[in-house]
Amino acid sequence: MRAMKVEHQLTRRPIHEVPLAFVDVETTGLWAESGDRVCEVAVLRVEPDGSESVFSSLANPGRPIEPAARAVNGLDERELAGAPLFRQIIEGVTEHITDAVVVAHNAEFDAAFLAAEYAIARQAPPEVVVLDTLALARRLFSFPRNNLGALALEFGAPQSNRHRAEGDVRTLRRVFDAMMDRLGGHAPWTVGDLMRAQQVRVSLAPPSTRHLTEPLRYAIETGCPVTICYEDAFGQVTERVVEPLWANRTYFIGFCRLVRGQRTFRLDRIDDAWVT
Repeated sequence: MRAMKVEHQLTRRPIHEVPLAFVDVETTGLWAESGDRVCEVAVLRVEPDGSESVFSSLANPGRPIEPAARAVNGLDERELAGAPLFRQIIEGVTEHITDAVVVAHNAEFDAAFLAAEYAIARQAPPEVVVLDTLALARRLFSFPRNNLGALALEFGAPQSNRHRAEGDVRTLRRVFDAMMDRLGGHAPWTVGDLMRAQQVRVSLAPPSTRHLTEPLRYAIETGCPVTICYEDAFGQVTERVVEPLWANRTYFIGFCRLVRGQRTFRLDRIDDAWVT
């Protein structure tokens, strides 16, 4: 209900009259759903009067970075090992996005990772309206390419430190401002106008746990370790104690004491589970 109230309060307001929170995350891989984690986050908050504040931090993801992701963001795992956990910086993220319209490029990607991190921290994310510059570019313009770098070139927007979170949010702000200037016209665009134009709805809400068996749901909700009997891809069944992180409709993700690392378990291969 509160999410609908937040949305209702914002939809009729001109976009230049609301706080904007430009968000970007760098990650260990492409799929939050299968256990990839945030390793850097930045939020650039811009108030209607033009004043701004930025929150930017590395985050220890608790798992290795995929080679393809490391090739893009250039993050060093040794540096990340000394960074705070996401739950230790989550207050800064929350402060900068609360009561603002969140703007991200390919927003479903960033939102999925933030939803996972809020779930792992066992904190409820703030209800926010999310605008996606990728969706807006596809719906409202006819550019040959719509990645952030291509849009920056199309709009003549200077690019900051590419593929690092703070650099990308600063580029994102310039692209969004240029996009709004180009759309201009005789009447200002409202938040609702842009939400309708992008034709996608994005939320930070984590997946429901109602589909989980009682032991797994209890583990996720309380953080208590759970013992599972797990059948791997070769048909071998092992008993493992797992410290839960989060779960979605397909996977149960946690720190496996057997292998001493984060692992992703398919729900349909968990034969039995009980709270340790």
